[in-house]
Amino acid sequence: MRLVLSSLAVFLFQIGPLGAQLTTQNLDVDGTERTYLEYLPAGFDAATSLPLVLSFHGGGGNAQDQLDIADLRNRADEEGFVLVYPSAIPDPNDGGGTNWQVVVSGTLPFTEPNPHSDIDFIEALIDEMADTRNIDTGRVYAMGYSNGGGFAFDLACRLNHKITGIGVVARTMYAESFSSCNVVHPTPVVTILGTSDFISAYDGIIYEGTLYYHSNDEVNNYWIGAGGLEETPVITDVPNVSSNDGSTAELYTWTSSDGCHELLHYKVNGGGHDWPGSFGNQDFVSHDVIWETLSQHDMEGRIGCGTSSTSAQGAPEHVHLYPNPASDQLHLAGFGTLGTEVGEAVEVRDMQGRLLPAVALHGGTLDVSDWPTGLYVLQLAGHGPLRFAVER
Repeated sequence: MRLVLSSLAVFLFQIGPLGAQLTTQNLDVDGTERTYLEYLPAGFDAATSLPLVLSFHGGGGNAQDQLDIADLRNRADEEGFVLVYPSAIPDPNDGGGTNWQVVVSGTLPFTEPNPHSDIDFIEALIDEMADTRNIDTGRVYAMGYSNGGGFAFDLACRLNHKITGIGVVARTMYAESFSSCNVVHPTPVVTILGTSDFISAYDGIIYEGTLYYHSNDEVNNYWIGAGGLEETPVITDVPNVSSNDGSTAELYTWTSSDGCHELLHYKVNGGGHDWPGSFGNQDFVSHDVIWETLSQHDMEGRIGCGTSSTSAQGAPEHVHLYPNPASDQLHLAGFGTLGTEVGEAVEVRDMQGRLLPAVALHGGTLDVSDWPTGLYVLQLAGHGPLRFAVER
């Protein structure tokens, strides 16, 4: 196949450092024109290799719909990554609806083969972004909503050699993706699903004896096995900061014994077919928690995990926070091995992705006595994100 970017895209690549740019791009894939929204962060320069984040809309939607509910442009500017919102094209098997094709063999009634391949489109798109944007091919992340989430699972199964990790909201795995999944590297996964989602049922969907969607537990168990993770999760209540949204949330975290690989599941009790943070549950922001988790990983696992520098500091599994939740002081067990000086500033973000100013450790302790109730993420060099809650 050969691909053609618009002349505007080529122009942007040639002129060096830029202000932030959101443009509509066209791509020819085997004679079919595909489109996507591309966001190049402020100061983008192709001389610097950046991660790529792909964000997929739900069935019947388009790229702008997904941008509206999962706007990561500020994070892209702050942290440096290229952001792409692809658009599906009409599916002749569904009355021309813009659905992502998730089909392996066409054995299920609703997965008849299409005349185009969305897998080929995304593979071609990643290759073209590597050629013209110099994206870091070891850090390519995908997230999606509903049908777009099912497609993210499909990408992790059928294009695993090019997809580093995925985040899926309001969808479980299609039976065909599940049965034909081929995982060739440690794949971080974040799943977010409401227990009252009647479109993507928490317990899966079997209709007239045919399995269409696996249950949430079956999906998580698959990725636990694929990642070699410990079977018992750490369960954290997500603080109910929005008491009028009709739902609460719990965070389930599975990790490998060395702390280098992980699966996160946000169980939204009472949640529907929603994108928490944009509509539905308001206790956390889906696209922020997905980015914060996936961005810590490359194709080998958690970045820096298991290297000599990390070993010298202490393996990630030896670091934990207590009490959790905290109301006054938060302590870091294993702090003496972290190599962080007393009073040194550390990075903490809230569940809206906002960076807290002037947060400092004092003897392995954070004073959270005046912090608002909520869920937070602490980042330490050489370690993955450490999640904790503050409650009053």
